[in-house]
Amino acid sequence: MDKEDWLAVAEAVIEAEAAELEPAAVEVVPSPATTPSELARVAALHEYRLLDAPADDELTAVVRAAAVVAGVPHATLNLIDENRQCQLTTVGFEGADSARGDSMCALHFESGELVHVPDASCDPRYVHNPWVDGRLASVRFYASAPLMSPTGHALGSLCVFDTVPGQLNEVQMSVLEDLAGVLVGLFERRRQARLAAEQAEQTAEARELAVLAMNEAEARWELSEVVADTVDVGLAVAGPDGHLTMLNPTARAWYGADVDADLTSAERARAKALFAADGVTALGPEETPLHRALREGSVQGMEIVLAPAGLPRRTVVCTGRLMRRSDGTPLGAVVAMTDVTAARTREAALTQAHDALAEAHAELAEHTARVEALAQASRILVTAEDPHEAVCEAARNLTGADGACLLQPGPDGSFVATASVGLPAVPVAVGADEPSLAATAVKLGEALFVPDIAAHPRASQQLARQLGIASCVWQPVVLTGNRTVGALGVLWRERRDDLPAHVLPMLQTLSGEAAHVIERADLLARLAEAAERDPLTGLANRRRWDEAVAAEIHRAERSGAPLTLALLDLDHFKRYNDTHGHLAGDALLRDFAAAATSCLRTIDTLARWGGEEFVLALPGCTAADARTVVERIRAVVPHGQTCTVGIAEWTSGLQADEVVDRADAALYRGKQAGRDTTVLHTAPGVPLQPETAPQALSAPGAGSEVGSVATAR
Repeated sequence: MDKEDWLAVAEAVIEAEAAELEPAAVEVVPSPATTPSELARVAALHEYRLLDAPADDELTAVVRAAAVVAGVPHATLNLIDENRQCQLTTVGFEGADSARGDSMCALHFESGELVHVPDASCDPRYVHNPWVDGRLASVRFYASAPLMSPTGHALGSLCVFDTVPGQLNEVQMSVLEDLAGVLVGLFERRRQARLAAEQAEQTAEARELAVLAMNEAEARWELSEVVADTVDVGLAVAGPDGHLTMLNPTARAWYGADVDADLTSAERARAKALFAADGVTALGPEETPLHRALREGSVQGMEIVLAPAGLPRRTVVCTGRLMRRSDGTPLGAVVAMTDVTAARTREAALTQAHDALAEAHAELAEHTARVEALAQASRILVTAEDPHEAVCEAARNLTGADGACLLQPGPDGSFVATASVGLPAVPVAVGADEPSLAATAVKLGEALFVPDIAAHPRASQQLARQLGIASCVWQPVVLTGNRTVGALGVLWRERRDDLPAHVLPMLQTLSGEAAHVIERADLLARLAEAAERDPLTGLANRRRWDEAVAAEIHRAERSGAPLTLALLDLDHFKRYNDTHGHLAGDALLRDFAAAATSCLRTIDTLARWGGEEFVLALPGCTAADARTVVERIRAVVPHGQTCTVGIAEWTSGLQADEVVDRADAALYRGKQAGRDTTVLHTAPGVPLQPETAPQALSAPGAGSEVGSVATAR
């Protein structure tokens, strides 16, 4: 190498060493009472330059995550210097500086261990602390994870607390310690960024120094070879043709070339070891830093990976330039390589930790949203007027399905839909012997997911076509003790080959809630029905009769339509009961109720009045119409028995009991006339018109208006 070569090498060495310069540490002036270890700790804290500076969003997000993990409303990031505790960022309260002597965390943060206190008011270490005794706050539950720098200095703590006692499980404590590590990692990243900026500034200053150094290099060029051999920066020099003219020992070791090997051998080893920054793409001869410096005039911050066979991979940053002779002709190029492998490893670890935190936060947000949606669905179920439809709506909303259906078992083993949403308005019922996915799920005792209904042997294909569905999930709705309430179906029109992992657990939870709510609603409906029905005959009882006849009188009063009431009495019932027994008497009452009901319209009301007496309301019927109706009933009295009927037509202004009294008077007259007759109530002095035997019935549509009305029953 000639003199100009060594001048170029000297410039490259100076630039590389400038890149490694560290900024001066922040000077800390300790008090006389400060120990050497405390001096070092405070110096490490000030090195991060966090005190009295606003916290960024990343630090705040980690503190907020700590509060969520601990399940408490309060969390803070505390930094502790010589005299104070600085609350850099807080969650759930306004942070402020406070004296170090008042700090709970200052008692233990240098131990490096997580502190967990279920109730600070019961802990002698804290019972008189102003954060506990009410002067600053009333902390009860308290947990603190220390913030330890990579050099082992305690910087402060990540603290979570509440005003009521509590405690963390092992997982929560472990996550709190991990979050404290993330905070220190973020401190380190900020410090590294600041150092990098300072280094860049110092590098610029170093370049200016390099110009001066080059002017003085003539006096020092003999030393350059020694520098090149000892510096821990890799140096490579090439001639104008691109062939190596010098590799310092550091560069030779990185390339995997022997220190004493000739340059031709070293160049071959170098050609095999160069890769792009991704560590995978091999660099061609024209893409190496030296060739780019020759071609482009300079290379700044080019990052490459050295991966020689059998040696560790190394990431280096290359800076170089084209060298010219005094006449301007190219002399060659020099490149200095700085090893940044450790820095890139730290950056990768920080990025990975940040990504993991973001992923955990996103998963937590999704889980929280699903839990809230399930809680909302439970609240709606409890308060819904019709829980059957509410559970279908909730299932559809929670799963994103097109429709949902609730099937409940009948006494004969069939399944009948009691509610549905998002489905065509077609009757849904599956017989006990028909194929049924709902029955299959109930039999299995677990959710049944069917991606392709058309291919499933237990699916009702006709029902699938009617509803227009391709995939479904059937979840049994079962009470404790395996008593089946029904089966909840979630249905999709388009085929679904798989389900998100949360769908089946949410359906199972919803069905558990629904089982109790639906059972309670069905029970209340049965109780309401039982409260209005005669237990022997199933007819309306006196309570239901009073409500129904009052409504009919109100309607007749408003519309002017006729209304007739009748009392029916089974003749000689006591004798029948005594002769055939009480069970036979009960059977006669039941059979008569069924036979009489078959002769009536749905708007008519037949109730058991008491014993063998029944009362009948016929809205829209005159007394003459009513006679035709009751004659139909008298014609179907079972077991060869007869009945006597008294009829009274309501007139405006009469109350129900007054009309019933008139019908009862007509009934009494019928009994006096020998029973087995129908008697209409008439005004005083008008002779009764009994009919002692059921009359022949007119054909539908024939005869008078009375015949038409009666036949329409």
